[in-house]
Amino acid sequence: MSDSNRLCEQAPAFSEEDCEIALFRAKWPDGFRCPRCGGLDFYRIVSRGRRLFECSSCSHQTSLTAGTILQGTGTPLVKWFQALFLMGTGISAVLLAELIQVTYKTAWLINHKLRFAIQMHDEGRPLTGDLQLVGDFYARPVTNRPSDPLAYRDEPAVVGASIDPESGELAEVKIKRVSAKTFNRRTFDVDSFGGFLWRHATEDRTGERRIEIVKASGREGVTALGAVWRGAIAWLARTFGGIGPKHLQAYLDEYCFRVNVRTDGFKALLSLCGRIGTITQPELVRKRSGIRSIRWTGRTNEAKLSRNICIS
Repeated sequence: MSDSNRLCEQAPAFSEEDCEIALFRAKWPDGFRCPRCGGLDFYRIVSRGRRLFECSSCSHQTSLTAGTILQGTGTPLVKWFQALFLMGTGISAVLLAELIQVTYKTAWLINHKLRFAIQMHDEGRPLTGDLQLVGDFYARPVTNRPSDPLAYRDEPAVVGASIDPESGELAEVKIKRVSAKTFNRRTFDVDSFGGFLWRHATEDRTGERRIEIVKASGREGVTALGAVWRGAIAWLARTFGGIGPKHLQAYLDEYCFRVNVRTDGFKALLSLCGRIGTITQPELVRKRSGIRSIRWTGRTNEAKLSRNICIS
């Protein structure tokens, strides 16, 4: 059975009414609230074929997609919901376009808007508590050419995870690109991993955090973090033939989102889409330096942090 046929069989049958109800609950989980005055009561009206909500207090009109990742879309909600479900499988834009019957450009835009929602969610969830880290380099396995610049072929990345204090297992993972100027996987110290911690972990105010730097594999086999890293690389190679540096971080964040959600990725992603505003196609294709970072202040306590680093 082909991938497209298998995915078609797995996808639930969405109706327009079901999609509207689900998006309403994702956008207003506690009930309608007017974006202008905060009013709780509304009228449903139809204007030029659009279904609008008019506030009973101030008469402000808003649509179901306004202020969400779907804002301004001309694609039917049913197709968006199909894309939401298929994002849980890590689908390419080529296959998505075939399955939901849209153009490649539309499928690419939908996928990247969903990845943007994931990135905005990831930004607000820095790693906490004890951590494990592993560093490695990513290279596009299929699309490399001798003429490609080195930046396309050798991308340093850190895989980090917060550790569940009770089970000792990985609680939440992140894979982030780091600066090639400062990262050296053969130098297991703050200089190599401090950039990751500065941006993607909470400040250690107690000085009791334990940071363990591990390898992807050892004598006992592949480590838990190593399995996450290898899984991401395998998915990128299998699904896309490798990814260049421009959008690599968005794909890595998507993979980690699925790892962290574990079960109902569709519901979690729908909730994000209802709360996070959209991004335009020109903004997506323009080269961006990255999303806002969370400051880690460990540089001022470098000596204290270094004593808590364990190399294994």
